[in-house]
Amino acid sequence: MPMPASISPPGSPPSPTMSVDSIHGHNTLRLNSPLQLDQLRRIKVMIVDDNSINLSILSRMLEKHFTDIVQLTVITTSGVEALQRLASEEFDLILMDIDMPVLTGVQTTIAIRQNTSESPILEHNQNVAIIAVTTSDGAEQRELYRQVGMSDCVSKPIDPSKLRSAIEGAMKASG
Repeated sequence: MPMPASISPPGSPPSPTMSVDSIHGHNTLRLNSPLQLDQLRRIKVMIVDDNSINLSILSRMLEKHFTDIVQLTVITTSGVEALQRLASEEFDLILMDIDMPVLTGVQTTIAIRQNTSESPILEHNQNVAIIAVTTSDGAEQRELYRQVGMSDCVSKPIDPSKLRSAIEGAMKASG
């Protein structure tokens, strides 16, 4: 028997990686900045993190809260892999973990800005907006991130509204 139009079937169960507040809509996100929606729509994002759980949480967060601005999310598990991708694909934004083996987020950012990778970084990507996503977010660390060319820093655990604000600011600054 079909359901009456006024009754909706229950939605899918919430993701276990999302916070209770997010699930209940307490962190509902709206674009309230002076930026035009067109300027933020359809960006290609690279997430760089060596932790598969963090990658899953961040990619799900982008899928749930950022569908209005994120066209595509690409996941990389190291700074080395990120540099390889940046040599062949253009990105609009990088969400960069800091504490990674082999190349840290800071070292990876320096390699991007100075184009010192074995594979030359595409010119477009040399100025890509980079946001640190880390638990190392004290004042001294934030200043270091700024000095090496990062646009902003978002603390883990990630608050979707703070991430949105950082993305808006980074995209506005990058033109």
